[in-house]
Amino acid sequence: MRRMLALCASLVFAAAPCLGQDKEEWTADDVVTAESAGSWTISRDGALAAWTKSTVEKIGEQEKRISRLWLTRLATNASIQLTRGDDSARSPRFSPDGTRIAFITARALPASGGEKKGDLAPSQLWVIPVDGGEAWPVTKLGRGIEDYAWADDASFIVLAQETPTLWEQQRKEAKDTTIVVEDAKRQPPARLFRISVEGGELSRITDNDDWIDSLAVSPDGAWAVVLAQQSLSYGYDEKVLPHTRLVDLATGEAARLYEGTRLVPNAVQWRPDSRGFYFINRYSSHPQYASATISELHYHDLARAAQEKVDLAWERGVGFGYAPQNDGVVALLANGATFRPARIAQTAPGWRVDDLVGKHVPHVEGVTMSLDGRTIIYEHSTAATPSQFFAATLDGVALEGERQITDLNKKWQDKPTGRVEVITWAGHGGAEIEGILSYPLDYEAGKRYPLLLNPHGGPAGTSMDTWSQSWAAPRILWRQAGAFVLEPNYHGSAGYGLAFVESIGDGKYYELERIDLNNGVDVLIEQGLVDPEKLGVVGWSNGGILAADLITQSTRWKVASVGAADVEWISDWGNVDFGASFDNYYFGASPLQDPQRYIDKSPFFRLDRVTTPTIVYTGTEDRNVPPSQSWSLFRMLQQLERAPVRLVLFPGEPHGLGTIAHQRRKIDEDLAWFDAHLFKADASENDAVKEGSRLASLLAKQEAATADDQYGVVVNGVLAPEVVERGTLQIGRFEVTRAQFRAFDASFDVPPGTGNLPATGITFERAQAYVTWLAGRTGIDYRLPTAAEAESMAGSGSGSGGGGGNTLEHWVGYAPNPEDAAALEPAIARLGRGALLWEVGTGRGDGTPEVFDLDGNAAEWAVGADGGGVLIGPSADRPGAKHQRTGDAGEAYRGLRVIVGAVQESDAAPDDR
Repeated sequence: MRRMLALCASLVFAAAPCLGQDKEEWTADDVVTAESAGSWTISRDGALAAWTKSTVEKIGEQEKRISRLWLTRLATNASIQLTRGDDSARSPRFSPDGTRIAFITARALPASGGEKKGDLAPSQLWVIPVDGGEAWPVTKLGRGIEDYAWADDASFIVLAQETPTLWEQQRKEAKDTTIVVEDAKRQPPARLFRISVEGGELSRITDNDDWIDSLAVSPDGAWAVVLAQQSLSYGYDEKVLPHTRLVDLATGEAARLYEGTRLVPNAVQWRPDSRGFYFINRYSSHPQYASATISELHYHDLARAAQEKVDLAWERGVGFGYAPQNDGVVALLANGATFRPARIAQTAPGWRVDDLVGKHVPHVEGVTMSLDGRTIIYEHSTAATPSQFFAATLDGVALEGERQITDLNKKWQDKPTGRVEVITWAGHGGAEIEGILSYPLDYEAGKRYPLLLNPHGGPAGTSMDTWSQSWAAPRILWRQAGAFVLEPNYHGSAGYGLAFVESIGDGKYYELERIDLNNGVDVLIEQGLVDPEKLGVVGWSNGGILAADLITQSTRWKVASVGAADVEWISDWGNVDFGASFDNYYFGASPLQDPQRYIDKSPFFRLDRVTTPTIVYTGTEDRNVPPSQSWSLFRMLQQLERAPVRLVLFPGEPHGLGTIAHQRRKIDEDLAWFDAHLFKADASENDAVKEGSRLASLLAKQEAATADDQYGVVVNGVLAPEVVERGTLQIGRFEVTRAQFRAFDASFDVPPGTGNLPATGITFERAQAYVTWLAGRTGIDYRLPTAAEAESMAGSGSGSGGGGGNTLEHWVGYAPNPEDAAALEPAIARLGRGALLWEVGTGRGDGTPEVFDLDGNAAEWAVGADGGGVLIGPSADRPGAKHQRTGDAGEAYRGLRVIVGAVQESDAAPDDR
C-alpha cells in the first residue's frame, strides 16, 4: 500500500481522483491551503480578543491567501467574522475604551471628492465598531502606512513616509520607473503623524530627516520609542547603527537613547502602566555584525532614564515572544527544540525567574496578554499535533482554565500524524546535537525506510518540536510516502546559547555542520531505522546551501532538492541585500581580502564530484539568494552529465514563494523527483536498463499496489483494481484479477495461488455488472472502456502485434496462420480452463506509469458504439494482433480492465452527421 500512497501524492491534482486514497490521507492542498491565525490583541479590560484568520480562496482566476478580521468574546469563546471581501486585513488593535478596532487593509476606498485613486497607496488605516456596523477609512495617504498605534480614543499615531516631493511627482507623470539603489538624497524620510479617528485630520509630529522604521507607543499615548535608520545600506553592511529615540508625542521633541552603545532595540513593548518599556537586543560578541546572536531582554525605566539588561540566569536568552506586566514579563526562553515559558519578575535587588506550570507547558508558542496581566492567549502545538490557540488565566506562574478558542483545519481531524521524537547524537567535537525525527506514517518496527535529511534555514534558525508543514517542507507528505525525516539543529543554530550559534563564524561555515548532519544520519542507520541506500537531502535557503554542499562531499545521497541556495560565494557578497554582513561574518573576510577562501568554500568548484540526482528551485526576484546561484548549479551539473538535474523557476517570486500555484508546484515537483530517484528508484536511474525491456517492466511491477499479496488497493473494504494515469485516462494497471472479481461474486472459482491471474470466462453482462457493483461499493466512478479507448490502449502496448505479450506465438514457437490457429484449438482446450494465462503483469508494460498486458493474456471487454460488448486486444489462446480475428478469443480467455471517470467526448460513439 505504501507505494500507492506515494503515487497518489504525486498525482493529487489530476483531473480524476487517486484510487486507494482514503479520507485520512494527506494531500498537497492540506499544506498550501492550511488555515492559520495570528495578530492577536486583547482589549484593555481582557474581555475581547481581535485576530486574523488566514485562508486560501479563489479570487477570479487565481487562488489567493486572504486574512480576515475576527472577534472573540473570551468569556464565552464565541467568535464572529468582522471583515469580508477579497482584500486582507492586518494589524488589528483595540481603541483604549474597547469599542473600536483599527486595522490596515487594501480594500477600495469609498468614493469621495478631491483625490484621484491613482494618487493613493493601496493600504490604508480603517476602523470598525466592535458592536457591529460598517468599517470606514481613517487615512487616505499617498504612500500608505508602515505602522500605527492608538494615542487615545480619538486619535492615532501613524508612521509613514513623507508626502511626495515635486521631483517625485514629475517622475511619476513622466512614467519614469527607474530605480537608483540606496539613493539617500531621494529616499523620502519616514516620520510620525497624528491623525483623528473622525475626519482624518493629519498633523506632523516629527520633522526628522532620516528613516524611522519601528514604532512603539506607550499605553497612555504620551511617549513613543522609535528606531531611525541612518544608512540605507545598514542591512547590507551593518556599519552605521540606527538611532533609538524617545519621542514626546505632545511636543514632538525626541531624545536619543543608547548613544555610544551597540544596543539596537527590537520588539519594543511598554509596561501596562507606561512607566517603562522592554526590548530585545540581538547580542553578538562580534564588534560589527549581528548575524549570529542570542536575544537578550532589556528594561528601560522612564523615571530613571536608564536601561538595564534583565538577568534571566539563562545563557540561551529569549526565544519567541514575551508579554510585559507591570512587575515583569512572561517570556518564552530559548531552549533548543522547545521553549521554556517563564515569568520574570522585578524584585528589590534584581530579577526573579520562575517557570510557568500548566498542561501545555513547554509547548506554548507566542504569548499575548491583557494589560491587567490576568488573561493570556497562546498557540499550542507539537510536531505531531496541529496548532490551535488557547486562552487561559495566569495566576502567579500557573496557567489555569485553558480553553481552546480556535477551530482551525477541521478537515485534518481524522488524518494521521504518526510518531515524532526529539533525539540527540554526538556532533562535531562530541557536542550534543538535537533534532526532530519524524517517522514514516506506515512505520513498522524492524523495517528500514528511506530518509530525507531536512536542515533548517538561517543558519541561525531552529527546528522546533512544533507543527510545521509548508510548501518548502511538507514533511507529512514525505512521511506518508514512506520516509523518515530528520531536522537537525546543527552548529550555528539558534536556541542553544551564544557559543553554539557563533561556532561556525570566522571561516568555519560548512565545516561543523557537515559532521553534525552526517553523524545524525549514521546514528539512524546504526539503529536499523534507515536504509543506507535510500538517503536524500532537501532544504531551502541555508538548508539548500547545506544540501548543495553535502552532495559534493559524498555519493551516499541518492536524491537532493536544493531550493534558493548559494553555490558560489564571491558573487553572493555583492549581489545579496545582506551580502557583506553575512559573508564577512561567516567567512571571516571579504572576497577581496581572501579570494581563495571564497573559492574553497564554494560548492560550485566541487560539482564535478556530484552523482546525486538534483532538482533546483529559485524565485526570479530573490534578493536573499539571487537566481544566478541556481542557474550556476544547474548549468554545471547539466554540462558535467554525471547526475540528472532539473531547474524550476518561479517567475516574480522573492526568497519565499507567495503564489499558491507555485507553492503547490514546488510540492508536486519534489514528490515526483523523490518518487523517481528515492522511493521507487525506478529503472531509469540505471543507464544499463533499457526502457521498455522486460527487466524495466519487472522493476516497475515491484511498485504495484498490493494488499495481502493480492494486486489491487482496498477501497471501503473492497479489493479494487489499482488505476494509474496514462495520457488523459486513468486505467487499470492490470486486468481485473480473480481475487478482485471474487469480491463481487463469491462463487467465482479461485484455486489456491491463482488470485493474481486475470479473471476470465467473463461475459460482457457480468463485466458490466462488476463495474456497476464496484462503483457503488467504493463511491468511485469505475466503468468499462469504450471500444475507441480500448483500441487505443491495445495498439500502444509494448509488444503489440505479437512482439512480447502472452499470445499463441509465445506457446507454439512460431506465428500461426488462421488455419494453424484453428487446428490448435482442440489441443488448447485439453489443457483446461485458462491454462495459458500468466499472472497479471508478467508481460512487459507500456511506459511510465507501467500498464501491463495490453498486448496479450486476456482479451478485454469494451463498450461498442451500440452499447453492446466488444472484445478488444490479443489473448493467450489466439495469435497476436497481426493475425487475430476480431473478438475471437476463446471463452476461457475473455476478461476485463477498468477505467475511472466520465467518457470523453472524443471517445463517445459518433453521431449521424
